[in-house]
Amino acid sequence: MACIGNTGDLAPEVLDAISDGDIVATSILSGNRNFEGRIHPSTRGNYLASPALVIAYALGGSLDMDFETQPLGKDQNGNNVFLKDIWPSRDEVKETVEKNLTSKMFK
Repeated sequence: MACIGNTGDLAPEVLDAISDGDIVATSILSGNRNFEGRIHPSTRGNYLASPALVIAYALGGSLDMDFETQPLGKDQNGNNVFLKDIWPSRDEVKETVEKNLTSKMFK
């Protein structure tokens, strides 16, 4: 999948499962053009989120995620990794912005 909506074809067995099971296939994107079929003609439930949350849902493998109780995956030691473990703190974001963003970039 892609954040901008150009995913390409789905596997035929996936399309058959959506059609035969009357499944409401969902997608999540960070763009500002959210409408049915934006990601793929077979998706009917489309949601907007920040780019970081799009990645988190992709890592989790489902839009039916409870980030508080369900891990995104496992680390190299087999321990659960939750969104809170990888999400930057306000201080980390502030420090990064202060170090890397200047007014000259916008002139």
